[in-house]
Amino acid sequence: MSDLIAVTGNLTSSPLRHAVSGGVTMVTFGLASTERRFDNGTWTDVHTNFYSVSVFRKLAEHAYASLEKGQRVILSGKLKVRSWEANGKSGTSVDLEATSIGPDLMFGVATFVKDGRGAQSEAPVVDDRASSAPDDWATRVPGEGAPDAVGDHAAAQVENPRAQSDHASEGARSPELVGAGGGAWATPGAEEETPF
Repeated sequence: MSDLIAVTGNLTSSPLRHAVSGGVTMVTFGLASTERRFDNGTWTDVHTNFYSVSVFRKLAEHAYASLEKGQRVILSGKLKVRSWEANGKSGTSVDLEATSIGPDLMFGVATFVKDGRGAQSEAPVVDDRASSAPDDWATRVPGEGAPDAVGDHAAAQVENPRAQSDHASEGARSPELVGAGGGAWATPGAEEETPF
């Protein structure tokens, strides 16, 4: 039996790609999830949990191509709490094996680009939104046309040079997901508000 949980938080490290046995792709990164409370007209941080996240196979490839340190995500996965001992020290690690990852849309806007079912990693990325949804609502780009009732943020699509590269340089990292409002995804320490 495994413990499945959902967590929202910010990446504390850039995703790192590893090759494991059998050629399976694994990506790891840190995640910080902070509980906040609204008290006397001010948001305050209550407690922060830190997780070591592992992602495998196709989801790992997508996470590596899409995520950066500081981005706010929501993920679900299997929780594993482990005790460890090394060099006379002991501790506990809290690990998550992610089964789903996405942007936290509370703090920005994202553009989804489907990679095509069964396609090889090197295959071109296909954006099938316009061809599959004929109505105006489904094809409207944020920031264009009439604003909706909850407001509209201007967003520009960011080209992802890493989508087909081998990630030769960390300086080339550019997220595939697009943020809006106060900038791209929320960064640690940025002012956040929760609707609850």
